[in-house]
Amino acid sequence: MVNTQQTYWQIWTLISPLPVSANSIASQLVKNRAHKTSGCKSTRLVNKQLSDLWKNPTPEGQSISETFRREEFAAALRRLKPGKSPGLESIFPEFIFHSGSALKSWFCDFLNSCMRQFKIPKIWRRALVVAIPKPEKPLGDPKSYRPISPMCVPFKIHERLIYARVETIIDPLLTHEQAGFQHGRSTVDQVTLLTQDIEDRLSAKKKAGAVFDDLTAAYDTVWHRGLTCKLLRLLPDSHMVHMIVEMVGNRNFTLVNGNGQRSRLRCLKNGIPQGSVLATLLFNI
Repeated sequence: MVNTQQTYWQIWTLISPLPVSANSIASQLVKNRAHKTSGCKSTRLVNKQLSDLWKNPTPEGQSISETFRREEFAAALRRLKPGKSPGLESIFPEFIFHSGSALKSWFCDFLNSCMRQFKIPKIWRRALVVAIPKPEKPLGDPKSYRPISPMCVPFKIHERLIYARVETIIDPLLTHEQAGFQHGRSTVDQVTLLTQDIEDRLSAKKKAGAVFDDLTAAYDTVWHRGLTCKLLRLLPDSHMVHMIVEMVGNRNFTLVNGNGQRSRLRCLKNGIPQGSVLATLLFNI
């Protein structure tokens, strides 16, 4: 078991040489995120709905994109986990934990500026992805690798601030049957419900059926335009939606494999990043 204090670079050095190139694995990751219904009727319908939804004004008194307060920033810092690897900006969580009040105040102001202008630093969008072989999978297949990439710590803090604003609105709107990534819910709830349903059916001398669906590259296949459309329907503040779309869109990466090879820079047009604070909430939506 690799200690959580180890960086992803240390993990990479533990991997044996691989029979597949970094570019091949990177191409597969991009392919996973391709929206396969581009140009179809549903896509045109979503585009029309998006055009109309963006025109809706934010109702009076329902804005959730106002200036982040110092108390919110402090709460986001408390949720940040120490001992995590930094992103390409090389800022460790401990650097911000132990910084002075002047730097923390400046950083909070900087994040507020990002919110006002719908802009984030380019380095927050860029990742160095390490390809980890999946257990018992053929190493010669580009699909047999799990991408792992550390995210920029300042980006995580920004996500925490936004998550705190939108979670209380989104959670009550999600279906009650959804247990994954929900507070106070887990797979134990689902197993209990399934077991009870089977017992009730057997008692009534009836059959019980179940369908299990395994989503391939679930996070990778989240369609940004469809997600934006749903966000505009669920959140009362289009300014906040614009910021979230800006944060998950136009991401790019370079992949490194166990041979030390680096792929060329690739752009991702769909999907949500693994390890993102907002990822679980956006996936549920």
